[in-house]
Amino acid sequence: MGRAETAGHRETARGDGAMVTVGIDLAGHTGTTGVCRVTWSDEPAVELLPGRSDEDLLAAARSADRTGLDSPLGWPLAFAALVAAHRAGAALPAKDGYGTREDGRPGLGNRFTHRLTDDAAWKRTGAGRQRPLSVSTDRLGVVAIRAAELMERLADGGPALPRDGSGPVVEVYPAYALLQWGLAPAGTYKGKDGGPAREVIVGALEAGLGFALPARVRERCVDSDHDLDALVSAVVARAAALGLTDPPETDEERAAAAVEGWMHLPRRGAALAALRA
Repeated sequence: MGRAETAGHRETARGDGAMVTVGIDLAGHTGTTGVCRVTWSDEPAVELLPGRSDEDLLAAARSADRTGLDSPLGWPLAFAALVAAHRAGAALPAKDGYGTREDGRPGLGNRFTHRLTDDAAWKRTGAGRQRPLSVSTDRLGVVAIRAAELMERLADGGPALPRDGSGPVVEVYPAYALLQWGLAPAGTYKGKDGGPAREVIVGALEAGLGFALPARVRERCVDSDHDLDALVSAVVARAAALGLTDPPETDEERAAAAVEGWMHLPRRGAALAALRA
């Protein structure tokens, strides 16, 4: 979204006003990055796009009204303070944890390793053992660095794009989106052994959205969790554009989201059919 555009508008806008969303399952290396574009019309069009380079990803994002990016868009505020204090040789900030869940169990660990949105999403989904990775202490940090570079290039020298999802790019987490829609399989859908679970998810998405995927797209989403996550990311981007995801609500959440990013999740129990409205 360059200088000639405002947030949420494409250089290649369609004359019929159909919304276009893109989903990017971002990886630290281009070989495992998935990209999907959905044109939401009476007969939605779904296509898998090249993701061989950053230029491919930028072109895809610039073709969309809203892009769902499967990557953290920032680092924990407390982690940034820790690194700054360590560099300056100053006293380190205290290790502060998150509050307890509604069921009385502890929150998601400390504020050095996880962002406020990680904790909020984990509690909202009831994900249990399916904890979000840490952007500051896990390999996910490599992906976040790439995401930061893409966000800067999409701003095209203008003001930084919002990290809270209020602009043309929204942070998504496909595995948690599936939980919110009630489509999460019993076992993992990741990796070479996840094909049967991916086939179930793809079928459930088609049934919920009310249209069939092109045969080649369906085949690739069953074969690859990267392509499937890109599809789910594009669908979540549509939900965000329609106001069907949970934004930051409290002052604390809004302040943190502006710096750390905010994971937009579909509202619990929301019908996929509503995305066709």
